[in-house]
Amino acid sequence: MKPREKLSKVVYNALNDEGLKLHRGDLLALASKIVSASEGRIVKLTDVHVTAQARRLSLRWELDERLAAVVLKEADEIIGGVRGFLLTKKNGVLTPNAGVDLKNSPPGTATLWPTNPDGSARELRRSLERRFEKGIGVEIVDSHVTALRLGTVGLAIGVSGFTPVHDHRGIRDIFGRPIRVTQTNLADDIASASHLLMGESSERVGAVLVRNSAIEVCATGTGRLAKLNSNKCLIASSFGRTRRIAARNI
Repeated sequence: MKPREKLSKVVYNALNDEGLKLHRGDLLALASKIVSASEGRIVKLTDVHVTAQARRLSLRWELDERLAAVVLKEADEIIGGVRGFLLTKKNGVLTPNAGVDLKNSPPGTATLWPTNPDGSARELRRSLERRFEKGIGVEIVDSHVTALRLGTVGLAIGVSGFTPVHDHRGIRDIFGRPIRVTQTNLADDIASASHLLMGESSERVGAVLVRNSAIEVCATGTGRLAKLNSNKCLIASSFGRTRRIAARNI
């Protein structure tokens, strides 16, 4: 995938090269980096302006000051950190370093999340649906970490064309008790399965075709439907009052 290369063309050609045609109900999961590359979301670290606030973040959490500057610019909130990483909120998601990544980014650069992941997924879905004349789902996948667990799992940062959450409330469990709370995040479950195939190092698997996943094709389905307000989140609500870290507090 070359920077600024048209994503829909690359994906369509890849499907053709593999002899694949999309069926109704298929879901195409794409690695966030190929979407970011197509949108030019790659920055040269030598071009980054390092502010005093970024330097303080860099010293406090022991990360490169240019990376700190990019994260500071990309993050909606900075909540805390550990050595080398900041815990941030980006597009309503808790994620390390606001999705900014040096790994598998060209030397001397950092790759950022797509500006509007849901919009990027929607644009690709519409293009592929016009070509194949089938209703499909598309999601954009990145890796993230979960609290108190070692290692990364998949996260759907952008969704289009299917309902991302399956609601079990009102159904009875195996003992006949009504389910009151449980909902399944299908988008993230599929993202984790796709992430397993995509890998985290030199695998070069940029997309995964998911078939027979029983997703509900829905043109209005977006990632927004899978997000939760902080005050309703078991983990985020435990942080107390979160805010963007001001320079005087770093």
